[in-house]
Amino acid sequence: MQLVNSYVKIMPQDNTLLGAYKQIELAGRTAYKSENRITENSAKDFVEMLVSRGHTAPLEQGTIYLCFRLGSPLLDENYLYLSEIKRRYENNKYSKVVEQKLSNGFTWVYITTNLRVIFENNWESDLDLMCEPSNFHKKRIAVRFFCSRAIANELVRHRTFSFVQESTRYCNYSKDKFNNELTYIIPTWLNLDVGTYIQANIADFKNSDTGTVYTTLPEISFLGALKSVENEYFELLKSGCKPQEARDVLPLALKTEIVMTGYEDDWNHFFSLRCDPAAHPDMRKLANDLKQQMTCQ
Repeated sequence: MQLVNSYVKIMPQDNTLLGAYKQIELAGRTAYKSENRITENSAKDFVEMLVSRGHTAPLEQGTIYLCFRLGSPLLDENYLYLSEIKRRYENNKYSKVVEQKLSNGFTWVYITTNLRVIFENNWESDLDLMCEPSNFHKKRIAVRFFCSRAIANELVRHRTFSFVQESTRYCNYSKDKFNNELTYIIPTWLNLDVGTYIQANIADFKNSDTGTVYTTLPEISFLGALKSVENEYFELLKSGCKPQEARDVLPLALKTEIVMTGYEDDWNHFFSLRCDPAAHPDMRKLANDLKQQMTCQ
């Protein structure tokens, strides 16, 4: 079994339609851990596959920025058409609209939304209005968390965000791409090193990468429980159980990856809760790190 540290990183998106497709594919393949199938030209086909199957939730990961200039009702021949576009995004709870009125009577309209909104409402023609995000757009930020299932359970409580998470239903950790082992997150309350752990004797565990032998509580109790789960999980798979059945024995310490996308205001609210001293130490560690990353952008 493998023990690793948790971490978090921002996932920048190229602000083109292809960039949105690539962001969706990168996030979407997290569920099956099939990132190895990504090629330079695979993103569009991946998105079209999702749409054809009605599996549009991952499309929320692709951020779209629109903008246009709205004139007066009497002088702008496109006024009714553009006004309708503005109105429908104002009425869509997943989108944000900002207006910048000019002294000459014109108004610039800045819209932030995602590809799921556009595809499910058949608003694909609005993509002609795509632009680079301006200072007036409400920004969305995508983040990948590499964390325990326990922390992921806390993350998904922030329901204003969009999520894609590694699926224990479909991932078979006995396969080669997972190194035929379970990977666990080292909690902040234990003094353990990253590496591969083996049970050297009944009463101790060894980190085969560092050579360190652990013989005292609570380390050996923690390691023993995780090793027992790994053994039983693999035995269930060998007996013919599907991953979605064998997963019932998997613990909260199991490593998972989760992509989480939301507006800057949502992230600020997240930080107000998760950077607080009352937050779980493992969560606070990630939240503080992410806050620092966003501050440095």
